Amino acid sequence: MHTKQPHSPASADGTAPASRSRLGLGPLGIAMRAVIAVAILMGGNLIVGALSALLMLVPGGSELMNGADLTSLIVFILLQGAMLAFVVMAVWLWMRFVEGRRLRDAGWVWTRWSALWLTLSIAVSGGLVFAAVAVLPSTGPNLTEADLGSTAPVWFSIVALLCQSFLLQAIPEELLFRGWLLSALRARPVLAIAVTTLVFTVIHLISNGGQQSPLEYVLYLALPFGFSLLAMGMLLWTQSLWAAIGVHGGFHLGYAAAVIGLPQVDAALSWLVIGGVHAAVGMALIITALRRHRRILDPGRVT
Repeated sequence: MHTKQPHSPASADGTAPASRSRLGLGPLGIAMRAVIAVAILMGGNLIVGALSALLMLVPGGSELMNGADLTSLIVFILLQGAMLAFVVMAVWLWMRFVEGRRLRDAGWVWTRWSALWLTLSIAVSGGLVFAAVAVLPSTGPNLTEADLGSTAPVWFSIVALLCQSFLLQAIPEELLFRGWLLSALRARPVLAIAVTTLVFTVIHLISNGGQQSPLEYVLYLALPFGFSLLAMGMLLWTQSLWAAIGVHGGFHLGYAAAVIGLPQVDAALSWLVIGGVHAAVGMALIITALRRHRRILDPGRVT
């Protein structure tokens, strides 16, 4: 992890200096960056899948993968960490050798405010998820451990959930989309927000969230669309990538808490309500931030 470093001199208008990238902000440059972002994300998932498959072939590997003890948890964490390591390395290589920028320019920096923004955003996003599900009409009783198919100890389940939510999903995906891709287009803020939100939302068409029909695959997109906008709004106001990471991870934690702690609700309706609430709050934050001329990950103001 990089710590705070002296930032590069700004240009005359106070924005960050132009990178050495030959990719412009026209349709081709934007499309190429979007494709690269998706390719890196898919590559990371393929690596985790390949490592898991290889481990299953090793004697005793199946027991490790399906166990619920400390050794199995360490293996699980290492596998999730492989995703994060691959994405960080890929983004660093691209920014260093193609764009002539630093990871810090994508928000990859830990400051004295980062823990606060991360914690606050987890609470906001997770709280919105839980509150949205809590007001929906019940369609069944609370799920039991048998319903969830889990026999692991509580401590194991909590740590595994945190690792999956952040190491596998929130941190690498936010670095890619609200970090690198967003910062690469920061000279055109509205376009940057629209492109990153659209690409991030569309790739979730292949997500498996319990959809039962083609229509439900479309309705499911309300979730990534909503928390993408909230992550954007929090990032603009805090100037911290960790705020976006907190929104993303907090969404997963809040969803898990709602599944475990609240009565069952209609899945498709919950997607629309949760996504709608996140989108409404996110849009309010984005609009007010842009009206106050908040820049996208201004290297001189990253917190």
